Amino acid sequence: VFANKAFVRDLCPGGAHPHGMPLASLFGGGGREAVLSAVAEVCSRGESVKFRLREAGKAYLALASPIHHEQSRVGVIMQLTDEPSMDSRLLDFHREIQEPLDETNTCLEELFEATGGRRDERFRDLVERGSQSLMRARKWSEELNSILCGTRPGLQTQTLHPARVIRQLEARLASDFREAGCRLDVLIDPSLEVASGDEILLETALARLVRLRLGDSTTDRVIGLLARNAESDDGPGVLISVVDPGRTPTGELEVSGDAPGEGVPAPLEHPRLVSEIIEKMGGQIATVSEPPVGRVTAIWLRRPRA
Repeated sequence: VFANKAFVRDLCPGGAHPHGMPLASLFGGGGREAVLSAVAEVCSRGESVKFRLREAGKAYLALASPIHHEQSRVGVIMQLTDEPSMDSRLLDFHREIQEPLDETNTCLEELFEATGGRRDERFRDLVERGSQSLMRARKWSEELNSILCGTRPGLQTQTLHPARVIRQLEARLASDFREAGCRLDVLIDPSLEVASGDEILLETALARLVRLRLGDSTTDRVIGLLARNAESDDGPGVLISVVDPGRTPTGELEVSGDAPGEGVPAPLEHPRLVSEIIEKMGGQIATVSEPPVGRVTAIWLRRPRA
């Protein structure tokens, strides 16, 4: 073995020079096996081999290639480069995701024009639904990028219009309720105020929650979606309630969202994603199940500070 200075610095404890040492003595455990297997493959096939190596607490991307001299293979040269961190790889994935999102948006716009979407209600509805889904996908992509870059703005400093979110959700889920034979009743206080948070994230959370209730419903059932101004110990805010007068698993009062070990566990009452979104927006969420009344999930969002 002949090694350069960087190898000695990073992989040789105490700076001991590895020149002339057997290859198998330089690495331990799975690293030894990976290196020896790669070298054996290069020697037998005469082709370069890529593999991953973890040694001394670090991860490397490795490339082993044959050394040729006078048309004969006389050795193997190996290059180790630091493997990008998970955040770097996720940023690369984010950049890759953006391209198909942009292309999908262009296709939808062209489809809208080619089908006369503005005149045909059926095509207009399909394209609008596709555009809304694309907008949500783009939003989550931007959220991922902001988190990875450490530039994510505080959701509690943003404002949203709950009434607009609920109306958009009502239109989005109309076909789901028709297919299920259920009805969604929406009741919004005409004087409903704005709240802190992000509209697309709130719509995502409410859609998850309402679809969960819809999946538990039977034909001819009604699910209510209510919104009004409300006060709490934290000050003025907006209360959004999903009311499901349906079945409950037990005859006891059930509250989800409590600390572990408190109350009666009800893991299907509202998904973890919903809780995380509401908490990130500085709000609160709780679900109460009480037969024969049914279930109520209440989401409280604070009013933005003046």
